[in-house]
Amino acid sequence: MRIVVVGATGNIGTALLRAVTARHTVTSVDAVSRRGAGRLIVEGVPVRQHQLDLATPEGSSDRQAFAALAAGADAVVHLAWAHERSAARETEANALLSSAVLHGAVGAAQLVVVSCASVYAPSYGLAPRAEDWPTTGVPDSSVSADRVGLESMVERFAAAHPDVVASVVRPTITLQESAGAELVRRYVGPLLPRVGLGRSYPLLLWPEGLRLQVAHADDVAAALLAVIERRAPGPYNVASPQVLDGAAVAEALGATRLVEVPRNVAGGVHTAAWWAHAVRARPEWLGTLLAQPVLDCSRARDLLGVVPVWDGADVLRAAARGVAQRREGWTPPLSR
Repeated sequence: MRIVVVGATGNIGTALLRAVTARHTVTSVDAVSRRGAGRLIVEGVPVRQHQLDLATPEGSSDRQAFAALAAGADAVVHLAWAHERSAARETEANALLSSAVLHGAVGAAQLVVVSCASVYAPSYGLAPRAEDWPTTGVPDSSVSADRVGLESMVERFAAAHPDVVASVVRPTITLQESAGAELVRRYVGPLLPRVGLGRSYPLLLWPEGLRLQVAHADDVAAALLAVIERRAPGPYNVASPQVLDGAAVAEALGATRLVEVPRNVAGGVHTAAWWAHAVRARPEWLGTLLAQPVLDCSRARDLLGVVPVWDGADVLRAAARGVAQRREGWTPPLSR
């Protein structure tokens, strides 16, 4: 089985390459990335690296090269996602990127797209939501709207190309230790202290009402591989089952004191910090996280046999170690 992985050097991409090497169902991988493989080494399965920028206009040489690469593949896996300070630029880049991937996937047997939990309509309670929860996104969130747009593209692709199996995987926040440097660079900012994080530090300020459900990159990769091996169509939620409130997060991160902050205050502080370039996640991220539903992952368990190995608190501890040490994954996206 030959698969083409777009975004193979990122957080989930590197985990998928690890998962592939532990199985014998995939015999070769064409790894596509915009900035190349860096120092990534994959053993156990032939991996051909292709440096292509797909966020380019239709007819570009890189798009044409990708279409030729995808032709005859058993699966094209779309993991890549652009991150920009400007929401408008991010939306434009991701629309170009996704259209290139879907155009190339016409020549493959299966298209596998990674979306995320922010595609769902708001749900503020603890009731788990399955894949039939409305995928209308979070109002006034471009982060969410971009994922809704991606899934709309996949729906149109599936209708136009019924001979290609179309699969969507919707993980919640996906973390791993080797993505620590990326988390700091893309979302948190350089002012986050290293001392004590994940072991013992004095204070965690927590937005009132926020609860987290996370996933380890290895568990998401296992779900992707199961989707590919079984050629399973349709959407699948992926997350660790634990739902973490502020107290559980504080315990996992080693905070000795927890202070809950009203939502409007937390939002105002986040916005001010973003304008001051103290944090890099846009202000809308907080509202998107607050509205993100708890995921019911029984469909992936029942149809794919996928059961997360990682406990939610352990995922946070691993991510905290990575952030504290600015841990790198030896690829450009996972570097400092």
